[in-house]
Order: sequence, then C-alpha cells, then structure tokens
Amino acid sequence: MKIIMFAGGTGKRFWPLSRKNSPKQFLSVIDNKPLISLKYEYLRLGFDPEDIFVSTGVQYDGEIQRLLPDLPEKNFIFEPEMRDNGPAVLYALMYVAAQNPYEIVSLQWSDHYLKQPKTFANALQYTEKTVRHEGKTIIMAVPARYASPHLGYIHYGTSLKTISETENMHLSEFIKFVEKPTPEVAHQYISEGNYAWNPAYTITTAQNIIDKYQTHAPKLYETIKYIVDNDFSQEAQQTYLTLEKISFDYIFSENLTPEETYVLNVDMGWSDVGEWVALKETLESNPTDTITKGNVVDSGSVNSLIHNYDDSKLVSTINLENIVVVNTKDVVAIFRKDDNSKLKEYVAMLEQTGNEKYL
Repeated sequence: MKIIMFAGGTGKRFWPLSRKNSPKQFLSVIDNKPLISLKYEYLRLGFDPEDIFVSTGVQYDGEIQRLLPDLPEKNFIFEPEMRDNGPAVLYALMYVAAQNPYEIVSLQWSDHYLKQPKTFANALQYTEKTVRHEGKTIIMAVPARYASPHLGYIHYGTSLKTISETENMHLSEFIKFVEKPTPEVAHQYISEGNYAWNPAYTITTAQNIIDKYQTHAPKLYETIKYIVDNDFSQEAQQTYLTLEKISFDYIFSENLTPEETYVLNVDMGWSDVGEWVALKETLESNPTDTITKGNVVDSGSVNSLIHNYDDSKLVSTINLENIVVVNTKDVVAIFRKDDNSKLKEYVAMLEQTGNEKYL
C-alpha cells in the first residue's frame, strides 16, 4: 500500500499563527515538533519511507524536504498551484499509481494529532488486507468524544466484525457522511450513538478513486490525465492552473454507496489540529480548563485558550470565558471559541481590504 499525505493547506482557521509562508502543518504546536513531522512518525510505525508520498504546494519544496530528510526525493509531489483538494488528490494519485492503477492507496492529512499512533498504524495495515481481499473502499471513523459542530460525521450501521477489543477497532456498515452539523444536531448524534467523527482517512484502490473522477469530474480527470501522459512536463502543468477549485468530498466521498464501502471504527486518540478550538481540546484535561502558552498571566478565565508567541510582551487576561486570544509579533487576534470557523471568512476579508502583509 502507498500512503499519500497531503500538506498543502494554508490553515486559515489557525490564523494568525498560520500564514501563507508558514502554514500550520509546519508549525510546532504540540510536542515541540511540526505537525507534519509528527504525522510522518506515526506513518513510519507501519510503513517504509519508499511507500510514503507527500503532496504540497511547489512554494513549500525547501521547507518540506528539510523537515522530512529521509523521504526519497521522488516521493515529494509538488502541486503547480493550490486549487483545493479535489485536483490535488487526483494529481498526486495519478503520479503515485502511474505504473499500477490498481495500487492500494491511503489518503492522509498532515495536521492531525494522535495519542495512540501504534493503533493507527495497526488499523492501516488491517485496511490494506481488507481492500486487497474484498475490493471495498474503507473509511476510518473515530469516536466522537463530545458534540462538535466543527467536524464532519460518519453515520455507520451494524458492526460486521470485531478486529481488536483492546484497540476498540470494529468493521461496520457504512450509511452516509454528514457535514458539520449545528450544535443541537451534534448533541443528537452523540445521543443516538451510531455517529462518529470523520478524520477523512480513505483506503481503497487508485482505480476506485479514478473511476469516481471520470464520472463526477470528467474535465478535471482529462486535464490531469493530459499532464500525466505528457510526463508532468512544465508545459502540460500549465493546464493545471485552469482547473476550478473543487473539493475531494464533492467528487468522491459524497458519491460513495453503502454497497462499496466499509467503516473501520477505531479509537486512536485522534484530533484535527486545524483550528484553535481543536488545539485546546487536544491540550486540555478538562473542558473548563484555560490553556496558556508563552508570557501570559491569567486570572479567573474559564474554557479559554490564551497563546502568546511574542515574549517581549505580556498578555494579561482576567475572567475570560469561551475566548481565544492569540498574540504574535504583528497581530493580536481575539474571538469567541464558537466563532473559530469564521476565521476563514475573516482572513478573506483582510485580503480584500489591503491587509495582505498580515496573512
């Protein structure tokens, strides 16, 4: 099996720490290591460097090769331009599977944190065997620890097989994906019990994914095929810049049927460190905790995150509740936890109002 890890996002929901020139996957926000280095360590528990590929933007070529020095040079895939993850997935996939379209692949993301990485590696190895024997697509699902309106969910059905009781690993029927729900609906999912968080880990054959692109995004498929047929030449890659921005979920995930899909429920201590609220949840011992970093003096704050990345200044806070404060050398950002998802729109507004230097 080949692993394709995607590391191309700019992390707008993690602004102002995450910037275009230093996106979140290259930042050391947990365990004093860049997120992409942590994810690579997790993958190495079950796979050799030769079987791990990394896809990112061409502008990050130097940084990513510095962070992953033992990855073969041919295993770095540089997207000509950011066009959302729909084009990025097919571009990387057809590069990896050029010699064998029936290669089993696992799509992974670089900004996730795992408390039980060995369980994750075991789960991946199990999915490879199952895909090889049954030809299904397998999607991983992780227990929903709380009713999050910031994450997607997987609605799963009857348990088909217990893989490991100690690792809480079960193979289940797939019913459907559910996009980020309202807080009320998220609580309903937790009560019902057959909904799990969706980490967006897909394991299948390259051809299964290619078939979905041919059906649901034929123009995109033809463009990438043209680039592959022309050996990824600079001239051919110029056509990539004409592609519309479209998500992988819209092309592939939303078109999966229960007949072709299994769900692997596995508890690996997963967290999506894609936004400040998720980072707080990863670091906290109790939901009411206030998490601080750097030169911070706080008094009486509850359920907040206060991070100071400029120790030349003191960040002083009193009796905050449900608030995120992030101080960098050039920006102070303050917002309610519930509004973390609005950072993406806010960053777009900054770009439109002449504040590009802060992005």
